[in-house]
Amino acid sequence: MADVDFTPPHAGPSYISEIIRTALRAAALAPTANDALDVTGVALARLADLAKAEVGHE
Repeated sequence: MADVDFTPPHAGPSYISEIIRTALRAAALAPTANDALDVTGVALARLADLAKAEVGHE
């Protein structure tokens, strides 16, 4: 499976949306179902990291 970069070129209000769009695109183009699941798992982990970081900043 190819590595997918979930970091958009610039952080901003659409950061989460960009992670989701990138993951959906990569999953749709993945050669196997397992690769698609791997991509979505990485994206979900990234979103969880963002949520944890946000809680830490409150």
